[in-house]
Order: sequence, then C-alpha cells, then structure tokens
Amino acid sequence: RMLCRKNYSLISQICNVMKCFKNISAFLIMLCAVSSCIHEDPVSDEIKVGDAIPDFTVEMTDGSIVTGASLREGVSLIMFFYSQCPDCQKTLPAVQKIYDEFLAKGVKFAIISREETSETIEPYWQECGYTMPYSPQPNRDVYHLFATIRVPRVYICKNGKVVNIYTDDPVPTYEDLSGDLYQLF
Repeated sequence: RMLCRKNYSLISQICNVMKCFKNISAFLIMLCAVSSCIHEDPVSDEIKVGDAIPDFTVEMTDGSIVTGASLREGVSLIMFFYSQCPDCQKTLPAVQKIYDEFLAKGVKFAIISREETSETIEPYWQECGYTMPYSPQPNRDVYHLFATIRVPRVYICKNGKVVNIYTDDPVPTYEDLSGDLYQLF
C-alpha cells in the first residue's frame, strides 16, 4: 500500500508538472503570435500626419485622372477600401455622404480599391447606390505608397499634407470626417 501511495503521489506530481508545462507552452505560443502581429505593421513605411501626399496616378470610373499632384492644392480626401471588408462597408456610406456634401465645396476625392477590380466592386457599388467614382486597382502598388496593411484607410489632406488619418480602429464616422473637413475651410 505504501508503494502505491508513493507511486500515486509521484504520478500526481508528474501530471502537475506536465499541466504547468502545457500552460507555459500555450502562453509562449500566444506571446509569439501576438508579437508577430505587432511586427507585421511596419509603422516607418506608412504615411503619417504631416507627410506629403506621394506621387501616383489613377484612373477613376468616371474617366477622370487623379494624381498625387492634383490633390496637393486645397482640401482632399483619399480612401483605400476593399468592398468585402466589413469595416470598409461601414465607412463607405459616410464617405458617400461626405462626397455628396463636400464635392461642391471644392474637396477633391480619390476613392481607391486595394487589390480589387471593378468586376467585384461594381455590383456592390450598385447595390449600395454609391455615385462617387472609384479607381479599381488590381494590385497594391498605389496602396503601398501609403501603407502596408489595414483598410479602410482615409486620409484627410490640405495643400498636399496629410492632416488626419483614419483606419479601422476606430472606423471613421460621418461626424469625424465632416468635422475634419469643416475645420480646413
């Protein structure tokens, strides 16, 4: 009996050590995963408030050409989106409302897809009743001039300089965007 108790006690201790090791392993795996997400967003490669609008050229769905240079005079709004992105789907109605209100006030717009063509964007645009032109970009070339990850991205600019940036954290509202734009007039 004494031998059984000692063996049981030893087995119990080994099980406790194994549970502890399992918890530590799980913690280390989680820590590695979190740290890899942190390193995934190289802040140094992103446009920041105060930076100049980079040089780029895109064709909009209405046939107009928008360039970085054309957005450097006055007030502009640049948005990068992906139509299947839930946060973009929350932001686009606010941007459409801003477009409707501020286009006549002289605000320039560049609504640019991130790696998405008009074949997938146009049905969504029609379903939502959007009228603002967009530039379908099949790759991330233009997007990478501004950032490396995350959409939506909305840049509010004045005279060629970025004055505010919105991403998905938090998703910008009409009030956020209109407040910024009214302050620039």
